[in-house]
Amino acid sequence: MEIARNKAPETQITDPNYLSCICVDEKGRTKTVISTAERAAFVTLSDSAGRIYGEVSNICEPFDFTAHVFYLPEGTLDSPVTVHFVNLMDKSAYFAAAGDCGSATLTPDRVKRTNFAAVIAETDRHIQPVSVTETAVCDGVRCKELICTRDDGAPVLMYALFVDPSKAGFSAGTAFDGYAPGVKIQTVKGQAEAAIANGRRVVAATNADFYDMFGTCTPSGLCVKDGRTVSNGTTIRNFFGMDMNGRPVIGNFADNPELYGQLSCAVGGREIFLEDGEIADISPCEPFSFVSHPRTAAGICENGEAVLLVVDGRIPERSNGASLVDLARVMQSFHVKRAINLDGGGSSTFLIMKEGELTMLNRPADLIRPTEPLIREIYNSLQVIQY
Repeated sequence: MEIARNKAPETQITDPNYLSCICVDEKGRTKTVISTAERAAFVTLSDSAGRIYGEVSNICEPFDFTAHVFYLPEGTLDSPVTVHFVNLMDKSAYFAAAGDCGSATLTPDRVKRTNFAAVIAETDRHIQPVSVTETAVCDGVRCKELICTRDDGAPVLMYALFVDPSKAGFSAGTAFDGYAPGVKIQTVKGQAEAAIANGRRVVAATNADFYDMFGTCTPSGLCVKDGRTVSNGTTIRNFFGMDMNGRPVIGNFADNPELYGQLSCAVGGREIFLEDGEIADISPCEPFSFVSHPRTAAGICENGEAVLLVVDGRIPERSNGASLVDLARVMQSFHVKRAINLDGGGSSTFLIMKEGELTMLNRPADLIRPTEPLIREIYNSLQVIQY
């Protein structure tokens, strides 16, 4: 996102709730996430000795402007530090305009310290199914509706699609079923209907990649459609897709260079939260990961079967969402070995072909207006195609 910095001096914010911070021991180093109450960019941190530390580029989710990642030397946060930033909000309780510079003091009492095991324990809501209904969508594709409860008794409703890759495959859904690199958006259902009109046998669809929903709608990661790269062809972000042999794959080009040019379809994602069936990357100190949200994920079982999962949330009487640890636990119950987190929130959408009509089973919910009917326009989707 490009924004001009206004030349006025920094506005000092004295509200202690403007900043929060969590540190977690992660793979031998301490990851620090400083959260701002409003969207901000160009975030730096200075200590009492005048040392300045810059925010780490967040390739995982470049459009999250409230969580700012640092890797700091031990002891940096034992004393107050000053956080400097540029406001991105047009309407703000703290600033007159977007582009205004600000600063706020982060004190040691605002810093929470934890470790990876503790994060897993704290964010596992122990979601358990109460009722499971399974239906056949078509040969090789089956759907499960799972009515669940978590450890506090709150309901959680989720939908899972199981795809036998020998009988059905995947395609990246795009606006109007096109290949143009220009940014266009359309609902999951609109993308699926456009694909059907072009002769594709779409039997199910979910939303897919994260995108800049507050700006240009640019996608975060890779999009490959019918073997053609539509967006971000050299990205190192994670993706879910299918190779030229019809096998589901989860990976990235940095770790899996052999997949470059060998994908028939792919959509970008964020964390690979299951590796070899064990909990892996759950962005352990970013609020995105441990707050219960609507979620969409994709996984691959040991037998090669693919799983798409959508969890509803933000409607307390219906469903209360999931953390990334919750997603991992559910995928483990399906015997998934490797799984990736896709876009969620109000974008989470689950469609299946039912009696000849694409039917939305879940109930998308926006964060600001969760009770209003919502079918969000998105950059791309993940379609299941019957062979």
